Parts: sequence; C-alpha cells; structure tokens
Amino acid sequence: MVRKHGKEPYNIVVLHGGPGAAGSAFGLARLISKEFGVLEPMQSKYTIEELEEELMEQIEESCAGKVILAGHSWGAWLAGLFAERFPDKVEKVILIGSGPLDEYYVPQIGERRKENMSSEEAEEFEKILRQLENGFGEKDEYLQRLGEICDKADGYHEEEALRDKADVNGDLYEKVWKEAAELRKSGKLLERLGRISCPMVLIQGAVDPHPAAGVIEPLKALNVDIKSYVLDKCGHTPWREKYAREEFARVLFSELRAGK
Repeated sequence: MVRKHGKEPYNIVVLHGGPGAAGSAFGLARLISKEFGVLEPMQSKYTIEELEEELMEQIEESCAGKVILAGHSWGAWLAGLFAERFPDKVEKVILIGSGPLDEYYVPQIGERRKENMSSEEAEEFEKILRQLENGFGEKDEYLQRLGEICDKADGYHEEEALRDKADVNGDLYEKVWKEAAELRKSGKLLERLGRISCPMVLIQGAVDPHPAAGVIEPLKALNVDIKSYVLDKCGHTPWREKYAREEFARVLFSELRAGK
C-alpha cells in the first residue's frame, strides 16, 4: 500500500519510522507535497530484505526514473540500505533523525532520553522494552505506549496538533528491529551505507537523543562524504518542532530542489 501526495511525477519517497509505525511520516509527506509529488509507502514485510524488495515494487509501480529517498528514524536506515542495494534507482538519500550507525553511540540514546523523562516514565520505558524483547503481552499496545513515551522524551517543543497517528505493528517491529540492531552491532549496517554512491544528507535535531555524531563520524572514518545539518531547538521529528520546523523546511526544500 502507498499514499500519494501532491501531483505527478512522484519522484520523492518518504519512509516512515518504527519499524512498524506506518503513517508516522504523513506530516513529512504533506510538507513536501506543497512543492513536489510524494510517495508515502507503508512498510509491511517482516525482514529487511523483503522490505527493500517491497519498496522497489512500490517505486517501480508509481515513480518514473530515479527517486530521492527521505527516511525518518528507522526509515533513514531503510533508505540507506535500499540505496546501497539498488543504486540505479536512487538520486539522493536524506536521513532525518537517523539512529547512530555504530554501536559505540547506542548508550547515549537511552541516557539522553532518560534526562527528559520522569522517574515513572523511565521505569515504564525500561519495563516495556523488556516485555517487547521477551515477547510478553500485547505487542501493538506496548509499542504504541513506547512511542508515546519516546515522542515526549525525543522532542524539544513539539506541536501536539502536528502529531500523526501511526498504524502500529508490534510483530513487524519485533522481527525487523531485532535484525536491524544485529546489523548495526555486526558493523554491516555501516559497511553497507559506506558503499552508497549517490549524495547523502543528514538532518538531525541538536537535542535528538540519537546523536548526529553517530552518523557523521563513522562515515567520516570510512572517508564517506555526508552533508549534514544539525538544527537548534530541535528533537527527533523536525517537522513537528515549534522552533525548528521553518528552518527544517528551508533546509529540506533546498536539498530536494538541488536534486532536481
């Protein structure tokens, strides 16, 4: 399933987070559609390889020529993995709120998140992570609540009215995230993104718990050039941020136009 925003041609593709949070990139697609036609695929497969192939089918059915991939959070990783596997299909990759590519930076995420949580939220956060890891209870409900806690902790000053409702899939999250985390731990995630041949751009909030350095520095160590923007007063989801969304839009459209 895909949603189309704006008018043809649909040569910009936004990828949602999660994994298993289809629809969470709706606001990003809506923003881009003010100027460009945008494809918003819903990811539904349960392995990374199948997600890449599903995305290829969605692009081939709706897009002509090469596309610009703009992925948010988990979607940033999928955008990079797809671009490495199918270089003839991708003109540019824009990573938004990307998780770090190297395991070294992972502890910083939890530490930075907990600084923005109450003690009760931090306790619930850890409990839900354990329950998801061990397969207890209703995964969709746990993932929904985990998203609510993280949204609050990951933002700087998000506008509540700009939040989009995601179609949460706990089984998809469990299977794909386990594989994705192992890909990072093994170094294969960085290895694959290090082979991307098209231009790469990172747009990250300065107070996003996912440190921008976790993307920039590992790629720099591989002599991979990535253009980066770190936005002040901005958390994990820039298009929802009260103080950063205008700067985010300016940067984003500048990069989208440059890819045309």
